[in-house]
Amino acid sequence: MSFANDDVLKFYKELPFNIFGSKEEHQNFIKSGVSLKSHPVLTEILSKQTSVLEVGCGVGRFSAQIADRFGSSVTAIDFNPIAIEYAQTAAKALGLNVSYESADLFKFEPKEKFDVCVSLGVLHHTNNCIAAVQRCVESYVKSGGYFYVGLYHLYGRRPFLQHFEKLAAAGASEDELFKEYARLDNGKTDRTYLYSWFRDQVLHPHESQHTLREISEVCTNTGAKLISTSINQFKSFNSESELFDQEFEYEAISYQRIAEGKYFPGFFTALFRKN
Repeated sequence: MSFANDDVLKFYKELPFNIFGSKEEHQNFIKSGVSLKSHPVLTEILSKQTSVLEVGCGVGRFSAQIADRFGSSVTAIDFNPIAIEYAQTAAKALGLNVSYESADLFKFEPKEKFDVCVSLGVLHHTNNCIAAVQRCVESYVKSGGYFYVGLYHLYGRRPFLQHFEKLAAAGASEDELFKEYARLDNGKTDRTYLYSWFRDQVLHPHESQHTLREISEVCTNTGAKLISTSINQFKSFNSESELFDQEFEYEAISYQRIAEGKYFPGFFTALFRKN
């Protein structure tokens, strides 16, 4: 059974997420390695000996940066063949050894499991995020390996969505919504790149939101233990319950950022280790 969403596939075929106006700029972004800086606990466990699977790689910039920076053995899948073709072209131009494949995460059957499975901003776009998390841990991660996931947060995401829902309900056009998004997320200078983000954040046909508590319970039941999370800036913790208490603060932070005219997607990441 697959829980892939056909509307999501159609949406990303129209314009893949994270795509730049030129392939050269996309390649320069890969070489910068900048995406890795937001994931310190992940980079600590990567090496040349690490086998990595990225689930939902899109145009492949994150998997390519892992291969470029660490020399890891990287496999990356996405159900959008247009994005995969774009990723393959960039990797080939840069001489990077990444195995890209167009595949449904609910049907993909690798010959071997991986040391690390990464999925950032993807599983909440399926029709069953919980089943997607379970599949990643059960089917793709070796015993002793890691699962690193990034998802929209139930509380932290709400203010951002409400902000744009109110504008749309008041009659704002797509151009007006885009201008507002550009005002909040003002660090992106490439218009195609910015517009891909706007579509992904504001016009997306399907997403769900989740809590660390929920995902941690799922992973625990699937045989994986929480190691670190962005909820507390990847600091050490005494108990998971203290992290769960901190989750409620995300909504206030999100409202504050919107009031300050700053982009806040309401996104969290977590690293789990499989028994």
